[in-house]
Amino acid sequence: MINSNWSSNTTALVSSGEISASHAVTPEVIDIRSITANKASRVDLGRYPATIVVFEDSQNIEYPTIHYDVRNETYSFTLHIRVLHDERSGFNATHGKDRLRAIYLILRRVLEGSRKGYTASDGSKFNQLFVGSRSESNDRAKKLFGYKVSLEAKRFNLSIP
Repeated sequence: MINSNWSSNTTALVSSGEISASHAVTPEVIDIRSITANKASRVDLGRYPATIVVFEDSQNIEYPTIHYDVRNETYSFTLHIRVLHDERSGFNATHGKDRLRAIYLILRRVLEGSRKGYTASDGSKFNQLFVGSRSESNDRAKKLFGYKVSLEAKRFNLSIP
């Protein structure tokens, strides 16, 4: 989902002037449940302009009818956006913060564009996506800037066999 719409949303935000073209980069997206070699282990943040790590926090099932013949599912995710303020920044003291803001704005636009429905790569369909809270997650000693963003995905009216 993120990579498929990333470039068009980036272009829209750059042309509107909300983000700088120098921060219009595509991040490395990592799902921690991946069994692909070197995809769920330590990450060298210096290799990528930005990294987004995806965690599934919880799933909730509701049975909205008296006969329990359908269910609704709610999934909660946390997305950790990480940007390293390194030698690519030159003498710009706000490079890391500006890039983090740009990545967040693009991510939010991508997710909000799919808010009324999305089909995942495994074929599962989500009826609604909601971007939730955002909190800071910085480490000044390591020159690492980050946000934690919550995401909620809902699936409705799933038949129970």
